[in-house]
Amino acid sequence: MPDMASPMLFRSRHLANTNERWVGCHPGGPMDQQKVEALATRIVGDMAASFSMALGHIGDRLGLFRAMKGAGPVASAQLAAKTALNERYVREWLKAMAASEYLDYDPTSDTYVMTAEQAYVLADDASPMSAGGPLQFTAPTVANTEKLLRIFRDGGGISYSEIGPEVPEGIARFFGPGYLNFLVQEWLPAVDGLPERLKAGIEVADVGCGYGLSTMTMAAAFPTSRFLGIDYDAGSIFRARRVSAERGLHNVEWRAEPAHLLPRDRWFGLICAFDCIHDMVDPKNTLRAIRAGLADDGVFLWSEPNASDNPLENRNPVGKAFQCVSPLHCLTVSLAHRGEGLGTVIGERGVRALARETGFSHVEKLPIQNAFNQFFALRR
Repeated sequence: MPDMASPMLFRSRHLANTNERWVGCHPGGPMDQQKVEALATRIVGDMAASFSMALGHIGDRLGLFRAMKGAGPVASAQLAAKTALNERYVREWLKAMAASEYLDYDPTSDTYVMTAEQAYVLADDASPMSAGGPLQFTAPTVANTEKLLRIFRDGGGISYSEIGPEVPEGIARFFGPGYLNFLVQEWLPAVDGLPERLKAGIEVADVGCGYGLSTMTMAAAFPTSRFLGIDYDAGSIFRARRVSAERGLHNVEWRAEPAHLLPRDRWFGLICAFDCIHDMVDPKNTLRAIRAGLADDGVFLWSEPNASDNPLENRNPVGKAFQCVSPLHCLTVSLAHRGEGLGTVIGERGVRALARETGFSHVEKLPIQNAFNQFFALRR
């Protein structure tokens, strides 16, 4: 089987064997050929991953993964007929997904199968390991690259309302499995006594709530508490209102407003901000409003991406994903409104610095083991 990086590696080895041309290519002196080849190979891997995610997006949006779940071995013609899609494109898509190890392939029967493990990741939005969100979110986010070429030169940004219709839904699908599987079961109990207070009944605000999945998860689990979901994106709040009504949740209300406009007529025993402070136009005023809205015994539960403000510590799949998405999404949606532009990754040091600047007296990093987020409990 040919080496995917062979063209790049051939060029580097050719230069290595031609000393004059090698040095001439890099006036600073000889280079480490292993480092050159490692970088070239990594770039080819990243290129392949980009193509895999684009085709994964197609498979997710057109129902190909869902059609394969539990179907057993299928040929391309069978899958094309089942999904009413063009067989030639489906055949090539299946080959790509098998090469990407998203699906399995039997060369004897020329059929493809989705294993139970693959279905758990690719075709089950309730699974804690669901990749539905990344598959929906990534390709449309990368599609904004051409707009960002101009923005890199001229400044400004892409507002959330213009980021693309699939992006908010993809974000909701990305975070939804965490809320469903861990929010009530692990995250809230990490704050001593909080579940008991929620059962007894307190006021709760969920700022930057998006589609309101976290808000509704808590409201369903704690019917004696009252919940407010607040987000500046009117489309997200419209959807949250509709879904909460469909679920018969009567202890939740919604406001399409910037997060710093928390109501002044009540005190909150819990305020949550799940993975959103870094996106905000005015995060410091939001944090000050959160502190002012807390009851004397209230707690602010704040999550941020599980990455470091030192980029060298983000040389891992999760850290790399969060660091690289920043100019494509989190940074640009803030700078579009001349905002603070914190970017996706502020790390624990960034959390503590913002908390100190906005007047919080106590910051505790919670002992929650989570691949994607780190959690903090703050008090006035």
